[in-house]
Amino acid sequence: MNYLIFDSDIYYETKEGSGRISRQDTGMILTGYDKDASIAVMDTLQKQVAAPQKDAFNRDQLIAASFSPEYVTQSEQIGNNMFQVIAVERTKVAEIYKCFGFENVRRVVPYGVALREFLKRSGLLDSKKRIVFLDHLDPVVLLTVFHNDVFTSPRRLSLNNRIATEVTRSQENYRNLNKDTNEIDFLIVTNSKDIKDKIVASGLEADENIVLVENRYPALAGLKEGKFSMHYLLPEQFIRLRRQKEMKKRFLGLGIAAGIFSAVLVIFLAAFGMNKSAGLFLRDLRLKDQSAALKLKQAYALKYKDIVRRRTKVNIADFFESFISAVPREYTIESIIAKKLPDGVFRFEAVLYVAESDLPSPEFNLPRLFRQARIEDILVKDNPGIRVTLDMIQTEGGEANVDFLRKTQPQGRQGG
Repeated sequence: MNYLIFDSDIYYETKEGSGRISRQDTGMILTGYDKDASIAVMDTLQKQVAAPQKDAFNRDQLIAASFSPEYVTQSEQIGNNMFQVIAVERTKVAEIYKCFGFENVRRVVPYGVALREFLKRSGLLDSKKRIVFLDHLDPVVLLTVFHNDVFTSPRRLSLNNRIATEVTRSQENYRNLNKDTNEIDFLIVTNSKDIKDKIVASGLEADENIVLVENRYPALAGLKEGKFSMHYLLPEQFIRLRRQKEMKKRFLGLGIAAGIFSAVLVIFLAAFGMNKSAGLFLRDLRLKDQSAALKLKQAYALKYKDIVRRRTKVNIADFFESFISAVPREYTIESIIAKKLPDGVFRFEAVLYVAESDLPSPEFNLPRLFRQARIEDILVKDNPGIRVTLDMIQTEGGEANVDFLRKTQPQGRQGG
């Protein structure tokens, strides 16, 4: 924030420093990102107006009528049904906004209000005495008289040997305007040692009766530290601000609506995601259930086969007798063997061949017990032959190995 006193010249205090510049050079101080300005306007007029504090309509009418339309006014209550109206020329307010830009001006208050805030914070306001403040704003001196919250319009003086005479004249004028007050005592306060010395030299006041404050720009200090309800605006600027507030409300409403829509959308998407996740979860459960059912079915089948295997009684001798009886006469039995495999199953294996190689291989119809047997063509002693293989369930109480072997004989069918 930048703090300024607006006059023919500009008195300023910023983060970079303080001083006085001409109006044409204001761009030199409002640089960088922070261009916000709090401004005290020097030339003001004051009136004390009686108005009903509880009747807002009549009060505002009386305050508005206290000055002509050429002035922009602000008011503050100073007593019971009593208001101090402070006016600034409309053209002066327009100059301020033109000089600094409407968007940069954050506050425009009377110079007397900012200086009064400094006096309050410094503990210099006295209800029994009138404060005559001489503010040395080189090259001018501003004289303002304070009594509690009420103050006079700042009077411009020159810093010369007539300063004491001008102070005396201002005191007499104040007494004449307040004749109803029995006794009025003054306390002179200044921020200039030169002014203090000139007043003491004139004999107007003794050195100990003059308060010297060590502050180059006391009004800027009050502007910086105080909180103010006043702010001068032109009617058209007030309308502009009201439109901006309405636009902000609309954007706020749109923002709230967008926020609500976004929240609903998020909830919908979350619900959709949850439903999708639930659907995927149910699908996985179905697949797992189907897989478990298939595994259970396979387990039941294996269990059933195991039960059948354990309860079925097979006589290996019958297999041998049935197979040997079915062998055609043209075949010679090379070997028949039944051996136990590691899983407890017995394997039947028979090797046959045709002794006379000039004869065609006869047809071999396997008996009923060998429906699941495997038959493969082989050569046995350079003669065509076949191998018959069948896996059988172990016979309860049967032998571990049964070996039946027939050597090559001229007869095709051999006895067991």
